[in-house]
Amino acid sequence: MRILIIGASGFIGHYLLRRLRHESDYEVTNTYNSRAPEDIDQSWHRLEITDSQRLDQVFLQARPDVVVLLAAIADVGTAERAPERATEVNVDGAAQVARLCTQYHARLVFLSSEYVFSGDRGNYQEDDAPKPNTHYGRTKWQAELAVAREASQWSIVRTSVVYGWPLIGRQNLAATIIERLKNNETYNGDTNTYRTPIYVEHLTEDIVRLVADYHPGIHHLAGADWINMYQFACAVAEVFELDGSLVTPVHAFTDVPPKTEPLEKPEKDLRPDILGLDCTQTSHRLGIRAFSVVTGLQEMLA
Repeated sequence: MRILIIGASGFIGHYLLRRLRHESDYEVTNTYNSRAPEDIDQSWHRLEITDSQRLDQVFLQARPDVVVLLAAIADVGTAERAPERATEVNVDGAAQVARLCTQYHARLVFLSSEYVFSGDRGNYQEDDAPKPNTHYGRTKWQAELAVAREASQWSIVRTSVVYGWPLIGRQNLAATIIERLKNNETYNGDTNTYRTPIYVEHLTEDIVRLVADYHPGIHHLAGADWINMYQFACAVAEVFELDGSLVTPVHAFTDVPPKTEPLEKPEKDLRPDILGLDCTQTSHRLGIRAFSVVTGLQEMLA
């Protein structure tokens, strides 16, 4: 099976590629944009996803059976500051990839985000209605619609906070917390920012299932625990045997609602950040399980 990973040089792409390379049944072609991978060889192609001519060339060379689209402007702040560019990359780029997948009779696995939801309740299910309140979230929702419209065979993966050992020169939440606590620096954990964190190895293992077998539709791949960022930081400190007293709770909002009750008319400047994904439907459909934060962190430590 020929696999094309668009955006393979990123955090998730690195772990996904490593996992796929262990399987002899896969011939993997990869793309990068601004940051060339350390293990660059003939399987790598430089690609700016909005360059339609170059995208055509990559498809022609790879002739993929399955495409995994990871490339995106994924930073919420960057998308807010440069909305036109974020739309161009996240929406128009995804639409063009989807069209080429149809042309080459390839399945598309598209990585989306919990940010397609409003962030006022948390534990969103696959069939809950998206209502993004950030530009990043709007681009991912528009991209989902483009994928479903343009690709003949598609699987959409929404995920939450992804953690694990980062690539050189980059950071993610768990690694940042570990570094600060090791340096005896405090870490402020927001008690009103809720997520369902997932260890990167668990996420990529589940993505490989979607590569190996066609499961159409929308899937939620995240962790089993719906927790706030203070609780997550405390779990990191406990598993890595660091000083938990350095983790300080901070409160972005005065009240946190139960996970089944939405906030009523939040203040404009106090945008709710209560996200996280319920993975029950996907777990049953794919025959997988969601793991706890402690389990993920213990595997990261090991």
